[in-house]
Amino acid sequence: MTTTGDAGYGDIARAMAEALRAGAGAGWTTATLQLQHTGGSVSCTAWSDVTQHVRVEYTSIAGELFERSPATLEVRLDTAGRYVFTARPDIAAMSPGRLIFDGDFRYPGHPRPGLPRPAAAEPTGAPTDPAVLAEVTRLAGEFAERYAAIKGGPPPWPGACTEADLAAAEARIGARLPEDLRALYLVADGDPSESGLLGPYSHDPLVRLVENYLEGDPGSYGWEDELDDDGVVFEPVPFGRVKRLSRNDWWVTFGSDRAMNYLLTDLDPAEGGSAGQVLEYGRDIYGPLHYVATSITGMLTEVVEALRAGKYEDPGGPYLVAETGLRDDPARSYNEVISRAAGLDLAGVVAGTPEPELVQELYLNDAAEVDLAVFAPLPTLRALGVNRAAAVTPSIGGLERLEALQVEAPRVELAALAGHPGLWSLTLNRVSEPLDIDVLRTLPNLTRLDLSRSAVADLRPVCDLPELRVLTLDVDQLRALIECGRPLPRLAALFVTGRTTLAEMAAVRSVFAAGAPEAVVTEISGVLP
Repeated sequence: MTTTGDAGYGDIARAMAEALRAGAGAGWTTATLQLQHTGGSVSCTAWSDVTQHVRVEYTSIAGELFERSPATLEVRLDTAGRYVFTARPDIAAMSPGRLIFDGDFRYPGHPRPGLPRPAAAEPTGAPTDPAVLAEVTRLAGEFAERYAAIKGGPPPWPGACTEADLAAAEARIGARLPEDLRALYLVADGDPSESGLLGPYSHDPLVRLVENYLEGDPGSYGWEDELDDDGVVFEPVPFGRVKRLSRNDWWVTFGSDRAMNYLLTDLDPAEGGSAGQVLEYGRDIYGPLHYVATSITGMLTEVVEALRAGKYEDPGGPYLVAETGLRDDPARSYNEVISRAAGLDLAGVVAGTPEPELVQELYLNDAAEVDLAVFAPLPTLRALGVNRAAAVTPSIGGLERLEALQVEAPRVELAALAGHPGLWSLTLNRVSEPLDIDVLRTLPNLTRLDLSRSAVADLRPVCDLPELRVLTLDVDQLRALIECGRPLPRLAALFVTGRTTLAEMAAVRSVFAAGAPEAVVTEISGVLP
């Protein structure tokens, strides 16, 4: 066995080679196994010269990797048992390849921590507003009376917080909570038995609010913040009340439905919103946040009014189910899908779309020749995907809010894109008629570009896109770009589709990240018996 770098990988290298040989089947000459160890998970890709996908049992190897630092590992094996193992901590992923050069880069609407604190959220330590406290206390008291009349006993709330507790919590998170949320904690420090005080939700103990806020990045949420996510941020309905952001330092999670959906209070609303408005995110909330209520007081009022009207269910146990509209979302979905489009009158379909002003994302499937100008009547369309079309003319000048366009078609009349001011993400997939991408120079905000699996007449214009930060190419396109003789774009991330070896990705990294610190690379070669 020959080793350079970390000799501690010796047993892992041999185990990977043995597992690959056991799973490779018959008839192969060379085979490759790649493991990506992130620190929290291990993923596997394996293939041979005769099989695209080889099943490898790597559970025991993964267990060994969890004792080591994150890295990407590869074993290449031949039928004589000769293997070469490589481990690199500087390659994020392979097959498809993933190189991250600037981990702090974010797409539009995806802010890093450090947003300015709203003036009203300054943690002054002042007592809760007496009028707000009186109203919240009154509403909670009426709920408790009606609860006792129905259930035969008081709601099982824990003891109340004190003003000192609230001031200490706010000092830790660096923000003052809304007055009615403060008042709620002065009534009860959480509702662990889910009495129904906030309808289908219950508030957390104050200590958990603080822990949730300070865990990871400050604030709440985090919609598709990774560079390989789609990344377009959609706006909650009603429009204009919530800032269109993937996360906000001043969104504070304070409760949930105990089913992996969470409530936050918004200390930093949009111009048409109000500080302290309540939003929901979580397992069942895909896309934009769900707007729940203007305030905690509004939620309490709706619950109490339902109980007054006798609109409730008593399922037994501690929970009382008031029939409120807090979980209702009267608006249509933010997205629309048009399938089997080849035989449709698209203009008529679009004209008949219910509430077209609310459509922010649209997928068009299996169209014939289509001009995307047909979607101009959708004024808030932000993301448009065209799948399996025969030919596409992307006339999107009338789609002023469009940010992301994905087109899969043999022919695309790319000149129709010229000059769009807001498009920052473009994917052109499986285009067989060679593309002239020179028009992309006219897109002032083009940040992300995916040309993989498409024919491109000349890749050199890629080097002239000043805002381009994330690029996806296939292996052949990448080689052509490197060999074009032009200064390469300054990227935050590069993705390479298809099968890539660790050596190839390391060579690419050295080109795009010239001058970066050298990582410790481990190489081990050996022979299986």
